Amino acid sequence: MKYNIILLSCIISISFLLGGCLGFDKGLNSKEQNSQDRPKDQYESVLTYSGDGYDLPGGEKNEKIAKQNKDEVIKATKDYLKKEYNIDVDVHNMVGNQDGVTVFFETTGRLHFYSTAIVPIDTENQRILSDNVWTLDGRIENSIRGSLYAYINEDEFKELDKEMESVAKTYDIVGSSLESLQNVGGNGYSTPFYHVTSTKVDLAMRPVYDLYLENPKATKEELAEAYDTSNFDPNYTFITIQGFMKKEKAKPDQDAFNNIEKFVKENNNLPKGTYEIFLNDHYVQKNKGTGLKMNSIKYSTPIIKDN
Repeated sequence: MKYNIILLSCIISISFLLGGCLGFDKGLNSKEQNSQDRPKDQYESVLTYSGDGYDLPGGEKNEKIAKQNKDEVIKATKDYLKKEYNIDVDVHNMVGNQDGVTVFFETTGRLHFYSTAIVPIDTENQRILSDNVWTLDGRIENSIRGSLYAYINEDEFKELDKEMESVAKTYDIVGSSLESLQNVGGNGYSTPFYHVTSTKVDLAMRPVYDLYLENPKATKEELAEAYDTSNFDPNYTFITIQGFMKKEKAKPDQDAFNNIEKFVKENNNLPKGTYEIFLNDHYVQKNKGTGLKMNSIKYSTPIIKDN
């Protein structure tokens, strides 16, 4: 059926942006890798990248239609998310895909996250299919759970922020820009340096999630009390850390990476979960919105933190 085709094409396309390990730039030869001479039509400084140039396969025509009908696309997205998930959002960007437009949004309530919705388009008749908006399976639910996890563990995440800021200052590291998070982020609860996801099988978070859906006005204390520590499994809560070198010609710094790895392993005041760490050079691959390349440093095995 048509929407199965839509789902497949969008999953394949968006996975380059929203997956845990994004695509490496295999197209550059070793000389370009070593010199950091990144082609300007393909790469942009992390300091200025705002999402411009990001694209999805076969989406040029639909993106033009979507922008010509911007108000209708925004209304369809907001209405769907309010009805299905009781969340209010600001729409930041629209990127055409083969069968419609991928809408990047940011929540405006006390639970903060970035995510996406897909608004189908009848390309031949240039018509927005407002009644058929959908989201990738589990994406919003996982984003809500991740946001709840950060919300009820505010002190632990403040500690993670403090540690990252310290390493960043020492080694001249920066995170993603706010504009890029808004325009091509879509990774759930996110800061410039990391994003958090809690999956459907996270039994510790399940009662918190259920309580929030039943009573969105539940207090922070009530939500925290619902957290079932006896069922915590770090394999179902993911915290992905990603940094960039601030200087244009700098290669990913192994000492900086080692320091991030060290504090994640040793600081028991951090949020529990499964940590992945990536450190990139200075540049973002514009069409995919990723900094991961062949010279990026990645911890070979995720760090499991359960104490």
